[in-house]
Formats: sequence, structure tokens, C-alpha cells
Amino acid sequence: MTQRPFIPAMVISSALLLIAGCGDQPTSTENPAPTETPVVTNAVTPAATLSYETSFQLGDTRTLTTLYSYPNSNTPESLEDTIEHYLNQRLQRDRIPNGVADVTVDQGIYSVSITGNSESINDYSTQIPQFLNNGTLAANAVAELKQAQKWDDQDWRFFLPLGLSIVNQRSVQLLHFPPDYSLPDQDYLNSKTSQRWEKLLMLNNVAANEVTLYESILDVAPIAAPASAGSTLSETYSYFEPYVVSMLPLLLDIDEGSASALPIVAYGGPVRSWVSSYYKLNNFSVNTTASITIQDGINAPILGANHPSYIWYVKEQGRAAAMKVMEQDLISACWQASMGNNTQQDADTVLSSCNSYWQGQPMTVCINMEIQAFDKTETEAEAICSSDLPDHSAVKPSEENNNSVVF
Repeated sequence: MTQRPFIPAMVISSALLLIAGCGDQPTSTENPAPTETPVVTNAVTPAATLSYETSFQLGDTRTLTTLYSYPNSNTPESLEDTIEHYLNQRLQRDRIPNGVADVTVDQGIYSVSITGNSESINDYSTQIPQFLNNGTLAANAVAELKQAQKWDDQDWRFFLPLGLSIVNQRSVQLLHFPPDYSLPDQDYLNSKTSQRWEKLLMLNNVAANEVTLYESILDVAPIAAPASAGSTLSETYSYFEPYVVSMLPLLLDIDEGSASALPIVAYGGPVRSWVSSYYKLNNFSVNTTASITIQDGINAPILGANHPSYIWYVKEQGRAAAMKVMEQDLISACWQASMGNNTQQDADTVLSSCNSYWQGQPMTVCINMEIQAFDKTETEAEAICSSDLPDHSAVKPSEENNNSVVF
């Protein structure tokens, strides 16, 4: 992955008052049988027009039916169409110019041909097969949960993070579980939580057309479930651990030979607790950093953060509590934006800079808090904050719990 320099720029939107952040940010440095790794059948060949193509096998009908949670569309479609939909979504979110995925099936074996005007096309022939192989670990965990009678057949469905950036991603978002409605919608990012965090990233100078590069999601429980299911999922974590720790090197770019890993943000109490337990961390809380070992000799920087939905719960404690969380979230998104642009930076130095910046912008924090938490218009928010700026300096919002999730 090519790292781009972090260049602060003013970002203004009348709808969201996207005032640039991190202005002072330093810029330095059922259970399918596992299948064999699909074989690439056609190497990438650049044409004179700088168009690239790669073709490779995906797997058989039985395996792909499970890994793509088929059927899952609100409208009738074939498994072939479903796979093609999610692969094209990946191309869009990786920002591949003229990217197109064409899925075909021959005697029960599915293959894909991917074209586009980017050398990154080549990476799909390794990333997608490895993603699917890792996905079989999660599918096996589902079978084990069912055998142990710990699976809710009524409200839960297995759901891998399909359709997200996988070759040009700049960070990994470690989350709890995907919302149940995103499966029939066939859009992993069509949720209130993802949309809110996108706004926070844009407030920290991430361009709107690049925000999906920061949204490479990995859930500790790859289960599409209702928002109220949060507290019932904790018994599943240990079953999915082999899947999670196998998927991390792929999403963090380590598998491509990089000596440094992309940054990780761990959202919400349940995820921070899992990270603390698995990686033996102490005091891993909101806006604290740590370094976790992904592979021998390679660590990844990780930041603890609030769940993006937490502000909609904490606002019941008052404006000052909501503003405190808003400030914390802007700091977290600032760290993610900067570290995603330059992984060579020191994680603690970046966090200190983000703290300093956003703690010095109370009016901007207040206005965006009123817009996001209390559904005020920009004009209303400006008037409210101008006349009554909450003092949140000594506020400590109550801890979020497993149920504090709104999708």
C-alpha cells in the first residue's frame, strides 16, 4: 500500500459544519468443508491503456453459499449475482477507477474476472481467496456454536464483512457485530454507526470520497443481529478468535510483506474488553493506545474508542456529558485519520496532538455535538453553543454497556 502524506486542509460542509480537525497534527514520521486456496488462473496483464485484469477461482457452491450468507437480498437474485454485487462494492470502496467484477460459474465452481485502471487489481487475486479461507474459520465457529446450543437461530445470521476496502485500506475498525438489517440491504456500511463515524473522519480532514478506505471492518462476532443482542454475544467470542486473529494480518496489510501494520481502532466496551483479555493489556480504555503483536516481529498500533452509537445514550445524562463524548470521538477519529495516512508516526505523539487540537476547539465540538446527538440544524446549534457552552472538563460519562449499540 502506498502511504500518502498527511496534508491538513479545511473541510467545510453547511450540513454538518465539517470544520477541519487535526490542524496541528504532526506529519512526520451450516458448516462448509474448508476448501483449498483458490488458484489464480490468469495473471494481471497491463494493457497499453493502463487497464489491468486478473481472474481466479472463488470456490464451490456449498462453501460460497455459506460465506456469502446466501440468500440475503431484499430482491430475488442468484448466488452468482450476490457474489458479484459484493466484489463490485469492494472495487468502489477501494477507489479502483473503472473497476468491474464479473462472476461466472462452471460445473458448480465460481470464478471471477476483475478489471480496472489500477495496479491494485493484482492484489485481489491474493486478498479475496485469503479472505474466504479465513471466513471458513468463522463458519466453522458457527457450526460449533450450534452444536453447543449457543446459537440463536431466530435472530442471528452469520455475516462476514463483505463489500469493504481490502487492497487500499488505511485502517482497520474492530467492532462488535454487524446490524441485522445490513444483510438484506447488502451494504455493510449502511448503518447509523458507520455514517456517524464517517462524519467524524471528515471533520479530521479525510476527504468524503476517500472515507471508505478507513472502514475496513472486522467484527469480533460476525453475526448479523438486532441491536439489543449485544449482551448475549459474549459467549461467542472465544469461538471466533481463530477467525479474528487470522483475518487481522490480511486487513492490516502484513500479508503483503509490509514491515509495519495499519492502525486499528477498537470501538466500544465489549471490544475493548476482548482486546484487553486476548492481548493481555492493562487499562485499555477510551483514547489510550497500545501495541499488539500480529505476527512474529510485527506489531500494530491500536486505539481504544467509544462505540460510535454511545453518544446517543450518553446524551440522556445531559449536554455536558454528550459534549465530553463528542470530544473523545473527534480525538479518536483524528488519531485514526493521521495514523492511516502515515503509519510511521508514533501513536502516542499523534494522540497527544489530537488531544491538544480538539480540547482547544470547544465551539466546534459543541456545534457538532448538537447536530449529531440532538438533531439540531447548524444554525440552531451555533445559536445554542454561542449562548451556552457546556463545561465538560470535569464530566465523566457513565461507562457504556454491552447493550449501548444503535445501528
